[in-house]
Amino acid sequence: MVTSIAAVLATVIGTASCSTMDTVEGDNVLTLVASGEDPARAVIAEFEKANPGIRVRAVFTEDDGAYSQQIRTQLAAGTAPDVFRIWPGNGGSVSVGALSEQGLLSPLTGAPWEKKLTEGQRTVSADADGNLVALPVTIGGIGAIWNDQALADTGLTKPTTWSELLKLCADARRQGKVALALGQKDSWVGQLVPYALSASLVYGRDPGFAERQQQGRADFQDSAWRQTLNKYLSLRDHDCFNDSPNGTGYDEQMAMVGTGKALGAVHVTQAVGAAKEKATKGTTFSLSPLPATDDPGQTRVPVAVGISYAVNAKAHRPELARKFIDFLATEQAQATYAKVSGNAPALPSPDFKEDAVSGPVLAAQRDGRSTGYPDQSWPSPKIQQEMLIGLQELMSGAVDSGDLLRRMDDVYRRTR
Repeated sequence: MVTSIAAVLATVIGTASCSTMDTVEGDNVLTLVASGEDPARAVIAEFEKANPGIRVRAVFTEDDGAYSQQIRTQLAAGTAPDVFRIWPGNGGSVSVGALSEQGLLSPLTGAPWEKKLTEGQRTVSADADGNLVALPVTIGGIGAIWNDQALADTGLTKPTTWSELLKLCADARRQGKVALALGQKDSWVGQLVPYALSASLVYGRDPGFAERQQQGRADFQDSAWRQTLNKYLSLRDHDCFNDSPNGTGYDEQMAMVGTGKALGAVHVTQAVGAAKEKATKGTTFSLSPLPATDDPGQTRVPVAVGISYAVNAKAHRPELARKFIDFLATEQAQATYAKVSGNAPALPSPDFKEDAVSGPVLAAQRDGRSTGYPDQSWPSPKIQQEMLIGLQELMSGAVDSGDLLRRMDDVYRRTR
């Protein structure tokens, strides 16, 4: 998933009663920390079954922002677990780029699954010297996740053009519904609509933009990123979102989708799990690309490695950690993690079957209608941090799109 930045530490759920891994147990006990409990537990159960005598002591935090804060604190204190979830590329403070730069990740070069990685997957899973330090586990995408029954009850259909999207927002409001729930109180949520729009407006139209930006020949404020943020504001002004997005959290956002108070939300594929938790039995969900223009042929979908795992450079049980990582790369484990998390597997897995959420994402990737997540190619997580803070200010009217993009350009130049 895309990482969160400005969240408050949430309740930790797990098999341990404490939130740190400072107690060294027996040689056959592996420690693990992650956000997203259900998929990790499913794979842990398979791993323990395949390896009698080995036990995984796991701690989970359900909020990504809380998890990021927690793992950073543990790494700084030397109490981090043997294995932990990480984000690919440079997308945040708990990403491959940020942590490998500080020497916090153990090399994985030479792993039996290394040759299965695509060039793009390896790029976001390696350190600055090209050494592999993370295992990609899922492929995720960003699109409009719909409550199928809520949408059917209104008689409305999924939009394929920008004009249809704005009309859907108005028609939903007339029926007392919100078209797209938005929980920007958890700041990481704010980036998702802009990322979805920028896939069509920026990176789909100009595939070389990211490279020119890295070379100092392009910037945010003089690009279609301005149009992207202005369209984000247009969705706000057309009542597409719930009232007070800055006062609404992620859990409330997905509860609105699950219960049908909102028809959908623009989110990462794995967020469907949170909606399902709040939905009545029999409710189904599907995903469609978010249109940014009136030409469906121009619509692109952000698709990228979503969830990755890494080994602590100071792991107490490095051999067990590598054993778990290698198991997580198997066809069985990849399919299990993908299915339970609502994503697609990063590595080839014939056991995985596409569904109404993952199918459109994988189809966009196969058909050449996908782009990456913007932040994974940015030189520093500080750019994303500036964006997340600024998007809350943008939503409240404290800044305009030009102000925010200039700030992002300043940080980009300082960190390039």
